[in-house]
Amino acid sequence: MQKLTTTLAFGAAALLCSAALGTSDADARTRRASAQVHTQRGSATAERTTTRQRGERARTTTVTGENGRSTTATDVRTRDRQAGAASHDRDRTFADGTTRSVDADVQRTGEGTYSASRTVTGRDGETHTQTGDFTRTATENGHAVTGAVETQNNGAVDYQRDVTRADGTRTVTASGAFEDGTSRTRATSATRDATTGVIASTGAFTNRQGEIATSASVRTPTDTGATYARDTTFSDGTTRATDRTRTNTGPGTATIDRTVTDRNGDVHTQTGTVVVTPVPNP
Repeated sequence: MQKLTTTLAFGAAALLCSAALGTSDADARTRRASAQVHTQRGSATAERTTTRQRGERARTTTVTGENGRSTTATDVRTRDRQAGAASHDRDRTFADGTTRSVDADVQRTGEGTYSASRTVTGRDGETHTQTGDFTRTATENGHAVTGAVETQNNGAVDYQRDVTRADGTRTVTASGAFEDGTSRTRATSATRDATTGVIASTGAFTNRQGEIATSASVRTPTDTGATYARDTTFSDGTTRATDRTRTNTGPGTATIDRTVTDRNGDVHTQTGTVVVTPVPNP
């Protein structure tokens, strides 16, 4: 049943994200969203509350399976431009009562330089910390970030990230070089058609063993919502496909249909309804 609840949690969260992206209310400081999702394995409900204030966004999501067991996630981002500080804290409580937390902090240390730390506390209570110092420099059509990261498990890692923008396309390449001579790389590219609003993305990820996985996705606006298709090809030649359709049914309401074809060819479907409600400011 834990596997079922986890599967539904991902599906319900995806529905909430899809619907929230399709609505807007610039005056709303607090927004509540609810979703009901039905899959071949069962049903679940999800509730999300998002609160925004100057320099902070806090979000809480609770997903409850048909067995009554719930998982709750909180996500808090803060930013102080004047102080050059930012944080991103995520906590999740699972149905069995175990928890997992990720706390990240960034502090500007000079012109174009900053330090960062990231602490992960797993469900077993073990804590892992990463710290690093980074330099950001502007380039002709984007920027570059270089840094040195210290980790508990992998020692020192040299980090490089390059971002370019040109003709409606944003390209990001990132790599990490480890002490043992292995490396990990990721390259992504996204293009938005200014006329149609279609967003096409590609990505390639190479792990430390040299195995490569690639992906391609397309998001297409429609008169009543949007469609999304994503295909991933893994290093062993297997594939995974996701197709999603959002249909707006009224102000702040939508239906979502999602189909996933997994790596062994099995097809899973999800359908759901979402309601997004802005809460008036006090």
